[in-house]
Amino acid sequence: MKRIFFGILVFVLVLSIGAIAISAEIAEGSGTVGEQVLGYVGEFVSQRGIDSEKITGVREVDFNELPKEVAIENVGDTNLAIYEINYSEKSNDKKIYVVTYSVEKLRSQGDLIVAQDKRNFLDFGHQGIMNDSWFLETSAGVETSEAKGYVMMRDGSVTAISTNLEIIQGNPGQIDIIVLRNGEMIGFGNTFSTDSIGVKKDYDVQAKEVVNFEAGDVISVVVRKTGDVSWRDVITLIEITTEN
Repeated sequence: MKRIFFGILVFVLVLSIGAIAISAEIAEGSGTVGEQVLGYVGEFVSQRGIDSEKITGVREVDFNELPKEVAIENVGDTNLAIYEINYSEKSNDKKIYVVTYSVEKLRSQGDLIVAQDKRNFLDFGHQGIMNDSWFLETSAGVETSEAKGYVMMRDGSVTAISTNLEIIQGNPGQIDIIVLRNGEMIGFGNTFSTDSIGVKKDYDVQAKEVVNFEAGDVISVVVRKTGDVSWRDVITLIEITTEN
């Protein structure tokens, strides 16, 4: 198992030795640690000139019972753990403290993901009356087309879409909000019945990797209608999911 480095660095000054955050596996039980932690600890202390064979004990420290040598302020303890490392050097017993992310706590919260999915949103819309099929504009006010739209910067998936609009002339028919990838329909969008007038809303979600795109692909949205209907003020939001 490789070490996982997180964007946090907390210094604890004990015996003039700084402790740096490392990843650790916590053993179940009374605050003792497992063999994997001991392996990490051995590597950690060896980098600071301490022979790992001189370690006499490693235990997890309760945040509510921190020793006076450890002073941590303005740091939330939600996903943190502190380990006390006891070792012998020149016939003297010494100790240092390691501040680390707690793998056990992250796992209990369902957050133990090395490459966590990222979600972003693409804004489309049209202000004013529409009575024919046409493309929506981007948030910058630029009308999209089969070739014009948001250019994807990473590989990913289309995972959700929502639309709000107002039907002002209602007859039997239908309005479809259709997502295009490089000008081609992907089989995902919102649908509205036009039997009645008024403000309508619809949303749909799907799992990632159902409708995928690649970096460089263009995402646009077209509105298509059937029947003699009119509508206005379309607001469409598309969720995309990437791995980084």
